[in-house]
Amino acid sequence: MHGRQTPRSSGHRTKRGLILPFLALGMTGIFGSRTAADDPKPGRAPGGETRDITMLFTKMDDLEVALKVTKYEPLELEKISPDFKTTYSVRNLNLQFKHPDKLRLEGRSATRGTALMILNGTVRFYSVPKFKIKKSEDLANSPGKRQSLLEYGGLVVPETMRFMQAEFVKNEMLQGASTAVFDLKYLAAVAGPHYRVWIDHKTHITSKREWFDGTGKLKATFLYLDPQEVTPSVWLPGRLEVRNAEGAIAAEVTLSDPKTNQKLPDSLFDTTQ
Repeated sequence: MHGRQTPRSSGHRTKRGLILPFLALGMTGIFGSRTAADDPKPGRAPGGETRDITMLFTKMDDLEVALKVTKYEPLELEKISPDFKTTYSVRNLNLQFKHPDKLRLEGRSATRGTALMILNGTVRFYSVPKFKIKKSEDLANSPGKRQSLLEYGGLVVPETMRFMQAEFVKNEMLQGASTAVFDLKYLAAVAGPHYRVWIDHKTHITSKREWFDGTGKLKATFLYLDPQEVTPSVWLPGRLEVRNAEGAIAAEVTLSDPKTNQKLPDSLFDTTQ
């Protein structure tokens, strides 16, 4: 979910908005059998704090989870971006993830029909049959357009660091939990959008993510709440809260019915269809 804008296509704003739920939505979670608890942590301090983001990676095999928009405030969303108003109008979505870097997000709207986005490595595919939209593109030279489970669930996986770089800011208590704060910027980007993230030392969930534009102006804040341990040592947020720069709640999303380690087939993430 979030924090990324797509270039305007052919002046058709309605069609563009249909794709955005799958390009900008920062909603869901992550997990699987290979957990961070399996790895040695030489960079972790005796108190459990760390300055090394690799100590806070979440590792997993696959995931499927349902997303439901339970609060929708169009006026507040539009203060973030007009596209956000369209993004969160898709109320029900299904997300699937497969290690190392495959994502599939599918949703349906009563007025817009079905829409599908697949991310497989550097390739992004999306389709909106009702509007005859079908496109595949390679983002290898456009790191600012790439996405990972950070946007779709608030967790950092090793593959995210292939196109982003992290700078440690500080360790800080947030809502009673110990977190490590990092600034995340796109590789090779002199200036542009970036995130500040608060990663929980215990759950490895990004409890809070701030999105800034290229001028350093705060655009939105994403809070990943109600953490749940879905498999030993692997956690998933149960709820996402989106706030605009004024601090007003613009949307809320619940995550439910998580399924892990299903051995999802690679065919689900085919970008040549």
